[in-house]
Amino acid sequence: MIPGRLLVTEVCLLGSSCERRIPIRFRPTPEALRNLVMAAKGELKSDIIVKGGDLVDVILGDIRERVNIAVWGGHVVRIGYFDIDKYRGDNTLIIDASSAEAVVPGFIDPHVHIESSLLTPTGFAKAVIPHGTTTVAADPHEIGNVLGVEGVKYFIEESRCVPMRIFLYAPSCVPPTKAGLDTPGEVIDVEGIKELIEYEEVIGLGEVMDFISVTNGDLEYMEKIATALNAGKIADGHAPQLPSEMLVPYAAAWIRGDHESVFLDEALTKLRNGMRVLIREGSAWQDLEELSKLLTFMKISTRYLTFATDDIEVLDLLAEGHMDRVLRRAVSHGIDPITAVQMATLNAAEYLKLEEVGAIAPGRFADIVILEDFLRFRVRDVIIGGKLVWSRGSFIGGFGEYRYPERARRTMNVASAPRPEDLLIKVPEDAKAAKVLAIKAIPGKAITRSEEITAPAVNGYLRLPEGDVAHIAVIERHHATGNIGRGFVTGLGLRVGALAQTIAHDVHNIVTVGKDPADMARAVKELIDLGGGMVAVMAGKVVGKVPLPIAGLVSDEDPEVVAERLRDYIEALKGMGANFHAIFMTVALLPLPVIPEVRVTDKGMVNVLEGKIINPIKEIIR
Repeated sequence: MIPGRLLVTEVCLLGSSCERRIPIRFRPTPEALRNLVMAAKGELKSDIIVKGGDLVDVILGDIRERVNIAVWGGHVVRIGYFDIDKYRGDNTLIIDASSAEAVVPGFIDPHVHIESSLLTPTGFAKAVIPHGTTTVAADPHEIGNVLGVEGVKYFIEESRCVPMRIFLYAPSCVPPTKAGLDTPGEVIDVEGIKELIEYEEVIGLGEVMDFISVTNGDLEYMEKIATALNAGKIADGHAPQLPSEMLVPYAAAWIRGDHESVFLDEALTKLRNGMRVLIREGSAWQDLEELSKLLTFMKISTRYLTFATDDIEVLDLLAEGHMDRVLRRAVSHGIDPITAVQMATLNAAEYLKLEEVGAIAPGRFADIVILEDFLRFRVRDVIIGGKLVWSRGSFIGGFGEYRYPERARRTMNVASAPRPEDLLIKVPEDAKAAKVLAIKAIPGKAITRSEEITAPAVNGYLRLPEGDVAHIAVIERHHATGNIGRGFVTGLGLRVGALAQTIAHDVHNIVTVGKDPADMARAVKELIDLGGGMVAVMAGKVVGKVPLPIAGLVSDEDPEVVAERLRDYIEALKGMGANFHAIFMTVALLPLPVIPEVRVTDKGMVNVLEGKIINPIKEIIR
């Protein structure tokens, strides 16, 4: 088999499920338990025996040298120095791990948005399994904001076609806030949460971003949280830089984890209030270097610490990896490698209430990764649910093929393509300039700051001052309302041209930024014609684009194809001056009205902590 080449073994159409490749939960029956007992005694012969590996024991926090691991029926049934001949049958696969450096549990990402990879769940699985990821908990609120409950169901159906565990959260905030700060494509209400929470694949309630509604005791949000908790599932958090008077009541609502900590004191406050801290290390926002000091400098207990990628794009996945990438960086920042593995396995599993995974122990699912290089986390073999899925550069076995319905591919409903002047802030004809509140983007961070600038006025419209300032506009694309929000953004480094994209968290209207309003209008028109994705324009010419036909968010092409298109697009952006990493992810967050301080949506500029639309113009200069 050609390394990385995948077999398609069945086609899954909407309304019919793939035969599940990997069990996601253990539902014990007396017969199942009896069989595990018999297999543990060697009376039922093992399917796989991993021989002579150095096991990283994440429960004790040490390494057990040269042990054997017996696997039967998808479960680990024996570990230690037993005679493998007693467990070997005619069809037992023996995997020699004696030449590898370590055997570890499968890696777990407890909070990720698959859509940010620009891939479908199938493409995402193809990209991350070779890097040792065996389980993810994905919040599909991106596709949920565009396609509602049905969009989440598409991901649930497709997750059954892949040979890894993809759990999904029921999106709690579709739209992200009840304050009417933007125009979503769909709404997922309490009844939608109740419908989704019943799915076995749904791990809990997705990140609760509307902290204002929660801290105000809004009964609708309390019902969403209670629905998840009463189903024995979790409520995932989103609490960026909340002051204590907001964080404490937020945590009191049984929201038990959060991935938005940027600073040490922020993380410590959450830990002291009983919340787990998911240390984020994605493509555009990277908090590991700062938060690693919790372990290396402060030396606190790691009991409530784990990792998450949140948003990671396809180029990083293919070039650097997934959780293995995070683990390498953790070790480079001084975190002990065994501790890092504990955080990426056992701690993550405990946060998600998954007793079946997270450690290599009798009765648990056999999610086993064999590393040829421990400190660099170079993966040789991946066993998921007792099946060898990846070995020495090749997939073993196949994926199902899921086909999206036409509704998922037709999501552009714009009133009309905007003119250049439609994207500018209008002022009185006699104005010479205006003092304006702008968004200050911070490369590498999800937060923004507010910054006051003075913009010149020409013929009743504000233009760009000198320096690192660009126009920003957000155009509603779901209901043809004609809404356009306008503003300025600093910190992106654009020198010329414009870009536009339908990735605009979380409701995913069109966001465009640029130095030239004519280029911005051209980019938006091209994006509408494309049906969604990303477009770059310079001097009136399209210089790069990435089609994302499904909900305007993801492509169902192979990861390598999407990566090549994204690579070309990023090169085009570099020619425009945008040369920091994953700029499209930073741009995508500029309309998100739930991360401080200021944002722009299709309804205008938003003060996030106050939860209201504000006028960006502070003073007209005549």
